[in-house]
This record gives sequence, C-alpha cells and structure tokens, in this order.
Amino acid sequence: MHLRELFKGQYLIYGLSIVVARGAELAVMFFAAHYLAKAVYGELEYYKKVLELGGAFLSFGFPALILTYTRSRQSKVYLLTYAVGFVLGLSFVLLAVLALLHQTWLWGGFLFYALFFTGGVVPVYFLVKKGSVAASLYKMGIALTFFFLVFEIILHFSRPERSFAYASFVLLVPSMLWLIYEGIIYEKISFPVFVRYARHFRKLLYGSLTLIINNLSNLAFLYTDIFMIKILSENPAPDIANYGFPLNIANVLMLIPLTLVQVEIENIKKRSSFLKTVTRKIIFLDVIAIILLVPAYYYLVNHFYTKFSVTITVFLILLTAKFFQTLSVGYGTTLLIFKKYNINLSVNLLMIVIHIIFSYIFFGIWGIKGVAAASAGSLTIRFLILRYFYHRYATD
Repeated sequence: MHLRELFKGQYLIYGLSIVVARGAELAVMFFAAHYLAKAVYGELEYYKKVLELGGAFLSFGFPALILTYTRSRQSKVYLLTYAVGFVLGLSFVLLAVLALLHQTWLWGGFLFYALFFTGGVVPVYFLVKKGSVAASLYKMGIALTFFFLVFEIILHFSRPERSFAYASFVLLVPSMLWLIYEGIIYEKISFPVFVRYARHFRKLLYGSLTLIINNLSNLAFLYTDIFMIKILSENPAPDIANYGFPLNIANVLMLIPLTLVQVEIENIKKRSSFLKTVTRKIIFLDVIAIILLVPAYYYLVNHFYTKFSVTITVFLILLTAKFFQTLSVGYGTTLLIFKKYNINLSVNLLMIVIHIIFSYIFFGIWGIKGVAAASAGSLTIRFLILRYFYHRYATD
C-alpha cells in the first residue's frame, strides 16, 4: 500500500472534521475527568451514553436510510423533510413518556442528538447531498460550538453531570431555525412533489423500522457494558468513570473507519469489492494508532490522571475490542447497502444477548476488567459473522 493513498484530499478534509469533533470531545472529557470528582464524572459519562442511545432511537433509522438508500438529489431533499417531520412528531411522544418519569430535562438532548449531532439525520444528509467537504465543515462547526457549551456548563453550573443535555437544549432552537431555511426555503420544497413522495416515504418506513432496531441493537450492544456496570456494580459511578475514561481514548480508533468508509460510501455502493481496499487501509492505520496510543495512555495515567492509573489493563482490553469494531464498520455498512436489514438485525440482537451474558458472568469474576473482556469477545465474534455474510452476498 502506498502512503499517498491515505492522503487523498477527501480523506484529509473529512478525517480532519472527525478528528476536530472527537478531539473537542476528548478535551472536554479529559478536563471533566480532572476537574470533577470521580463519582460526578461517572454520572456525566452515564448521561452522555443515555443521550447517544436515546438520540439513535429518536432518529428512527433515517441516517442509515439516507446514507445507503438515496440516489437522486430530489430523493435526498424530500427524505430529509419527511425524516425531520417524523422525528419531531416522535419526540413529542417521547416527551410525554419523559414527563411521566420526571426526566423532561433529557428531551432537548435526545432531539438534538437525533437531528443535528454526530450520527444524526442532518450530518448524514450533508454527506450524501453536498459531499464530504460540506459535511466536514458542518461537523467541525457544530462540534466546536457544542463542546464549548459543555465546557462552560461544567465550569459554571451546579449540575455538571447534565452538561450534555443542557448544551443540546441551548443549541436546539437556532439549529431548528437554520434547518427550516436550509431544508425547506433554500431547497424550494414543492408541495405537489412533497405529497407525491408521501406514498414512497410510507413504503420506506418499514425499512426504517428495521434500521432503527438495527441502530438501537447496535448501539445497545456497544453501550451494554456501561449499563451493565450501572446495574451490577455496588458503587456504579466510580466504576463507570474507571471504565469510561479508557473507553474514550480507545474510541480514537473509530476515527479511522468512520473517515474511510463514509468518504468512500459512494464507491462501495457502485462496487462492493472496493470494501477490501478500504479494509486494508483501516488495518494499516489501526496498527499505527495502537502503537502510538499504548505508550501515550501509560504516560497520561502515570503523570496527569493518576486516579485512573488502575485502568491500564482495562484500556488494553478495550483497545483490542475497538480494533475488531473498526473492522466491522465496513462490513455492516455494506450489508445495509445490500438491503440485508434482517441479517444485520439478527446479528446485532444475537450479540446483545451474548454480550449481556458475558458481561454478567465476567463482571462477577473480574469486575470492570471482565466487562471489557466481554466487549472484546463479543466484538470479535460480531466481526467474524459480519465478514462471513459480506462474502456470502458480495457480487463482484
């Protein structure tokens, strides 16, 4: 492999946006880990995961549908319009449920994550509609603004563990006003065409329903470890902190597939075998990243974040887990392109069950190290299954 292949303009620009977004998040979480008591930091991590999972539910599978289904410019614009309207309607149902649970403060965060933040409807729309450069500028702008607000709330508010939800709520109104202009006024939505797409949209809802279950099962699988610690631990907040800190750094590996797979999504749609080229690049960059991350983490927890010095083993196990997760991204995305929604769903649901069983057993034996081992084992099995189905259905 030639290194120049990894320095394509679109890789650098889109990769930079992910690095900036992820770097801003890491900077805030590093600050929070140092500034807050470990228990409060653990609560911050927990609510962050709740918002990410809730946002995935509320987005109703539309990001994956827009990414893998749409072809024409018109289909992208009108699917965005219907998706936003549907998410807004669903959010008010969710608001009623949150009111019964006395948790309405989470509502704005769920809606912001579903529509505007990483993995939401709008960032994916920008990628497929306007290309990687426009998507990159959007990602960087929204991430820097959002994490600056989170930082300020941690510093100046009395409930820092709710910082992600409060920052989301602050950005929700201006984001919605901008979306009305960008999606309806600027694109000059035609009412007759909008009505004509209604029947098409209804047909897509079944696929979207499958995708939301896919997304939820996928995220639930990845976040099962945090929720299992919350349930099983006698002192969950510090344990979540000790797990969440190394997990945040291990997640740096995910920048690699998120950049390469999303930038090359149109090429993979045209020729599924192109994924093999992308996968080789992912492995190459994974190895370089791991070589850099291991000594960096050891230095950090022994000099600056000494209260997390007990997490080195957890970090190494999680790094193994994330390596196999990076290899799974392309295979899972390609199965969606093949419209093998049920297979993807079955794999994810199966892995949730396995992951829960592993986590329950291993937590009782090794504590949070056991949960990390359960994650590594589950992600490895998931990678092997997805790879098998990719080779079964690839046609070129």
